[in-house]
Amino acid sequence: MTLAGRRLLVPVTAERTAFADELAAEGARVTSVAFIAIGGPEDQRALETATLAWLDGRYDWMAVTSRNAVLAMDRIARSHGRSLGEPQPGARVATVGEATRGVCASVGLAIDLVPTGRHDARGIVAEMPDGPGRVLAPLGNLASPVLRRGLERKGWSVETVEAYRTVDGPGPDDATVAAVAAGAIDAVLLTSGSVAERFSAACPEIAPGTLIIAIGRTTEAGARAAGLTVDAVAQTPTYAGIRAALDAALAAADTTDA
Repeated sequence: MTLAGRRLLVPVTAERTAFADELAAEGARVTSVAFIAIGGPEDQRALETATLAWLDGRYDWMAVTSRNAVLAMDRIARSHGRSLGEPQPGARVATVGEATRGVCASVGLAIDLVPTGRHDARGIVAEMPDGPGRVLAPLGNLASPVLRRGLERKGWSVETVEAYRTVDGPGPDDATVAAVAAGAIDAVLLTSGSVAERFSAACPEIAPGTLIIAIGRTTEAGARAAGLTVDAVAQTPTYAGIRAALDAALAAADTTDA
């Protein structure tokens, strides 16, 4: 579907603007908003200790649910003149989704498990083999205990470490808030529960007909918890997935309007 002239509100961070740029290149009228920002962990030393322990082969698995965690660990490894992808005899990596898998590959991590069902922490839990053994789980400050509890029930000893923090970004300006209220935005793309929560708080009035598109089921749940009505959910939590959900929602809206 052509996006020419479509008015889209797209979340970005300082490090990730490529998707918004791609939509704009297709002719969409993109309003980019940094609802969130990514900061370092509260305890950098704890993350450094865990990263070095991984490099020294002290874990059987690493379970990764975010590219931000991988990048944070990679920076530490490189600061010590090492590579996060150093051969780990017997150590394996589980991750979710193609985006995170791609970042893992870029730093030299070989991936042993990508869930074929749910592309989230529950998916890793469901498809990980039973323990025993040690699992490193580098997480964000807002991560739920699903991964740790699920893996512990399967017999693993799980060490979680905060790898990054999700904090408030600048958010939308007054003109963007007014545009959302006035119906000047065709669709809002939500790329995480944190984004959904901050969008809902910043834009309490959403014009009827404004489509809300979530990148996956976890984001959908976060959006509904924030009081938003979600019109479409990506089948896979990727940019390609949310683009497909956006296309379908716009097509359905066009048919209804006709």
